[in-house]
Amino acid sequence: MKRKVHVIHHTHWDFEWYFTANESLVQLAYHLDEVMQALEQQQISYYLLDGQMSILDDYLTSFPEQKERLMKLVKSGKLAIGPWYTQTDELIVRGESIVRNLNLGMTLAKSLGGYMNVGYLPDSFGQSKDMPKIYNGVGIQQAVFWRGVPDDVTTQREFYWQAEDGSQVLTANIKDGYFVGVGLIYSDDAPALVKTIAAGATGADLLLPVGGDQRYIDFNLRDRMNLYRQVLPDTELEESNYPAFFEAIKENELPTITGEFISSAVSKIHRSIYSSRYDHKYLNDKVERRMIYQVEPLMVMAEKCGIPYKQGLLDRIWKLLNKNHAHDSAGGCNSDKTNRIITARYVEADQLSYSLVDYLTRKISESRVQVSEGELVIFNTLPWTTKKVIKCEVSTHFAAIALEKDGVTIPVECLQTRKESNRSIRRKEVADAPSNAYYVHELLIEAEVPPLSFVAYQVVEKNHTFTDKTLAENATASIENDAYQVTFKAGELSLIDRKRKTVYQNFLAFEDSGDEGDTYDYSPPYVDDRYRLNLNGATCHMIRNQLMEKLIITGEWQVAKDLKERQTKKRTQASPYELTIELLKGSRQLQFHLELDNHACDHRMRVLIETPNQNAFSYSDTPFGTVKRAVEDPHIDDWQQLGWREEPTAIFPMLTYVNSHDATTSWTVFSKGIKEYQFIGEKFQTMALTLFRSVGYLGRPDLLRRPGVASGNEFKAIPTPDSQLQKKMRFKFALQLDHDFQPASLAKDYLDYAISSPYYQIQDLNRFTTTLKYFVSNPLGHQVPTPKGMTLDSETLVFSSLRKSNDEPGFDIRVYNPDLNREVDGGTIKGLRDVRYTFVDLRGHAVTETYEDDTILLGTFKPGEIKTVHIVE
Repeated sequence: MKRKVHVIHHTHWDFEWYFTANESLVQLAYHLDEVMQALEQQQISYYLLDGQMSILDDYLTSFPEQKERLMKLVKSGKLAIGPWYTQTDELIVRGESIVRNLNLGMTLAKSLGGYMNVGYLPDSFGQSKDMPKIYNGVGIQQAVFWRGVPDDVTTQREFYWQAEDGSQVLTANIKDGYFVGVGLIYSDDAPALVKTIAAGATGADLLLPVGGDQRYIDFNLRDRMNLYRQVLPDTELEESNYPAFFEAIKENELPTITGEFISSAVSKIHRSIYSSRYDHKYLNDKVERRMIYQVEPLMVMAEKCGIPYKQGLLDRIWKLLNKNHAHDSAGGCNSDKTNRIITARYVEADQLSYSLVDYLTRKISESRVQVSEGELVIFNTLPWTTKKVIKCEVSTHFAAIALEKDGVTIPVECLQTRKESNRSIRRKEVADAPSNAYYVHELLIEAEVPPLSFVAYQVVEKNHTFTDKTLAENATASIENDAYQVTFKAGELSLIDRKRKTVYQNFLAFEDSGDEGDTYDYSPPYVDDRYRLNLNGATCHMIRNQLMEKLIITGEWQVAKDLKERQTKKRTQASPYELTIELLKGSRQLQFHLELDNHACDHRMRVLIETPNQNAFSYSDTPFGTVKRAVEDPHIDDWQQLGWREEPTAIFPMLTYVNSHDATTSWTVFSKGIKEYQFIGEKFQTMALTLFRSVGYLGRPDLLRRPGVASGNEFKAIPTPDSQLQKKMRFKFALQLDHDFQPASLAKDYLDYAISSPYYQIQDLNRFTTTLKYFVSNPLGHQVPTPKGMTLDSETLVFSSLRKSNDEPGFDIRVYNPDLNREVDGGTIKGLRDVRYTFVDLRGHAVTETYEDDTILLGTFKPGEIKTVHIVE
């Protein structure tokens, strides 16, 4: 049978990397001239612009006059664009971010004539097992990627990749990389190149992507193809595109495979990139959480109150985030100048998203029925009633306060009161008039708020200050609530699970080790000194209130200053730290907040949590599901003999939690920004979460975990002193103990821990509670009644998002079944009246008929299945 080589002419246009997006834009401005010229003059037949729209978005901002020219080429099928906004990381950004990325890219591409309906991610550092159902959810049935599939799974290049819910995509695995086809341009050894791409092919149709990083147009492409035709009379070479290639192989006999692909067997996978630039991971996690679980639901609530839904603001924020989700950007494997721009985008997204919460909570609060001066309005942006202890500040004329709801005093604790003045500032100090004085109270409140609604509390004067707070400094200190007791003694922490009456001694510590890796990978130094950091010598303050008990442990660790010191086992660098441990009333999470001042170089610091379980597997959440992973790779001892590209250390990505469990005990660690874990110890009992890695180069060669040339740029060492992270950093995580592992319940518990309750106080004493408080604001022209929000009544599903529909009236709520194996009854959505609802896909297109009922029956969910309900009231 005569072979046919599908020559795919393309460029891989990294959004940013060791260069900035600004520098790349200059190259793009001229590159697109060549692309359009070559297509218009029929010098080439097809061209793929890397499957992402962000670069065209930036280009058309500067060159809007080129839009019609581009549209003509796109509509003709010659220029392939989309479907992505940026080529996302698949493992450490949330599923909703991936969906927003695709929707932004598809919408923009559609406005330019259409998108390539292929899941094209040629360079992402690993493939999430959820991608087939995400792709199917937006109407994509075919996918292309490079990294992560080991020969143990399949040696074939084409296969069906299937998720646990049955979703599948016809997949082309470009095992030799998206750049393999440049051999067509530079090598005259045609048989060798065709032999390379034929290995593992399932039929006579072979795939040859001709392109590379920021690569120019190969104007001699056809000449080189003619040369190969002469050398290979039994092989047909044709300028082609991915849709044509998939059409050609769809009848081949193909295997079906499942799971995530994060193996280094055939390509570098960078399994420890999840801890590079922790500061970026923390900011991304914070803004993602706020956007998905506060801003978008709050905008739905606000629209029901008569406040316009500002999709343009949401799109602006999501574009900023999605630019930072490009695989290099999310990974942190960039030059310092690029990472500074990434930081600036996070700051902009943070400010915009926070200001949206600020504006909407104020607008709704000041437009309510019967607004009273001093009232505190607390919001719940989740679709179920929340009852928990929240932290907030109020400003009053009173030196001591209480809170009431409908005349009934509610539980509240005043942590701190400070006296302020609202007089005009002057160069010379002047005495305050009594009328200028007010008090700012930091409060803990036990608040119960209905779903997607708010509650107003009256702030009233109290005749005496709070006296039930204790503050002490002790060598031994203990805090407790109904669930746990934690004791600090002799530099160690012990934990009592009060429900099971079980004691866990020395359950938490820290570890410091050298890191001679780079921004792609952790790698131990050739001469290392790894040590456990305990809390010996620390001082401990204890705070006890009715609503919260807290330990504040302050100390200083001595660590190696750099790799030279580590070689000689010296530790001269002081690392001051403060570890806060909180137990809130009614909470099942033991909350940790570590502040650390890092001034050492080339090291890795981890928190160690000792579980009672002998672990063979770990469990964590994925963009839309759960993953079970072996704690040790079967090839950890023979990977070099097998020719793997890097050591398959069982370091794994996480989104929000990592879990260890057996038949009777489940330990879960939730995080806010920590994205990497490993199980260590003789019986893999210890959870090791990487707090941060401090490294000084974009790429280094000849690492112990990754032999050979440097990743990134093998020809030039690029210093990244900023990536040493020599600054103060904060790390937030929580521990929860349960009887068994229930991923749907854990997802809800995570939101209870990680999502704060927005609030606003009606007052004019303090105009600086938030930035926007300084601005004047009119209430709405009508009074807003207290909304009665809908309730997601389900013990089996994960709440994923609530947002306004893109093109039609109404809003969409998305849920999914996180269970790996079990089909579940999804429960119902209650609390609505006279609604119409339709199940839709991830693009908002209907997949069922429209129903009318006050209660929405969510139906049966296959393992891992996602459903989106479009609701019109």
